[in-house]
Amino acid sequence: MIREVTNMNKHELYHNHNYVYLLTSNIINRCGDSLDTILFTWLVYLLTNSAGWSAIIFGINQATSVIIQPFIGPLVENMNKKKVLVLSDIARVLLVLYILYVYTQNMLSPLILVFMTISISLIEAFHMPAGVAVIQHVLPNEHYDKGVSVNVSCTKIAVLVGTGLSGIVISSFGIGISLAIDALIFLISALLIVKIEFSVQEEKKTNRIIGREYLISLRDGFSYVFDHKKLLKLCFLCILINSAVVPFDALLAPIAREMFSGDAKIVSLLSVSVTIGTILGSLTFAKMKEEKKNNTLVTFCGIVLGVYYVFIAFVSKYIANPITQKLLLLIGSIIIGAALGLMITYVQVKFVKEVTKEYIGRVSAIRFSLTYACAPVVSFVISIIYKVTVVDTSSLFVGFGIVIIILFLLANKITFSPLKKGDKSY
Repeated sequence: MIREVTNMNKHELYHNHNYVYLLTSNIINRCGDSLDTILFTWLVYLLTNSAGWSAIIFGINQATSVIIQPFIGPLVENMNKKKVLVLSDIARVLLVLYILYVYTQNMLSPLILVFMTISISLIEAFHMPAGVAVIQHVLPNEHYDKGVSVNVSCTKIAVLVGTGLSGIVISSFGIGISLAIDALIFLISALLIVKIEFSVQEEKKTNRIIGREYLISLRDGFSYVFDHKKLLKLCFLCILINSAVVPFDALLAPIAREMFSGDAKIVSLLSVSVTIGTILGSLTFAKMKEEKKNNTLVTFCGIVLGVYYVFIAFVSKYIANPITQKLLLLIGSIIIGAALGLMITYVQVKFVKEVTKEYIGRVSAIRFSLTYACAPVVSFVISIIYKVTVVDTSSLFVGFGIVIIILFLLANKITFSPLKKGDKSY
């Protein structure tokens, strides 16, 4: 049985062994994801020398998740969550080993990376809703706030460490050893999940819904989301946030190579500094007064993101000294990371705390799909811009920065408007 923790005070959260195993697995998993991100970004760019291909790979990853996530949610909700997490990590191990094999045989190509991107997205479609649901199984309601906040902070630290070491590992030991380390990371994550103890009811859950039952479960999940106006507004903010970070995520390698004439170490510098800021932002959120934790906070942070895009373009064009460039990038990226940390923690705490356990699997999958729906569109638009125009990466970021500022200003009016009488809160 799950360890009884309802009478613990906030300082005894870490006595919940199931939560500690889950948290440690999440930390290890995020290190693997960080290494994956830089490896894939750098491999695509080395193979193609094209910013357009980088955007295409990123867009395919997002598009696959958007399409299949809502349909996977009802299935995961009726499966053993621990088995789903373990098997998904093992699948990631096998995929990384396959990439290592084709790389050592000199058979790696952009098309193989597209296939691997789609495969990883399919695995994540099962892993994501199961991971969200597990939090509700290992924590009592009164510890959601602290548990989720700690999880956000620790996993961001893992991203920081993983990203920081990734550039060093790739530069020092090469792609092959980096891939082997990546596979080992996901194997350790799976072994940690095995140690989590669920309730007897959850451990025995093996039923699968098919046919009419599946369609009813899928319909109920969508109804839950669309019948709750406050939840829809939260999803709208998520759409905007995730779309706004696409240019940065999809074009990390071109930023390093074309804007700052650097290599994988510049990618690590940008990612590490943003992650440091994200950790600071999530910690700041936990100390904020409750009345400050609202949609207006997200709007302000989104405007800061738009300013950051214009800022890095300015630094690349008008600051010639490499050391000064790196210092300004470090400071600016920490600031934008803090803004992202505030937004991410707000959304995650609000979501996990408010959605009921019976719907968490379905609704988390639907929310993920809805909020990432615009990301592949933005990514493909970036690719098209590169193909049909002669715009450089710096000018592209200036344009996106201005658009993002305008969109978040408009979003403040939409998301901060009060609910009408009769609208459901979530």
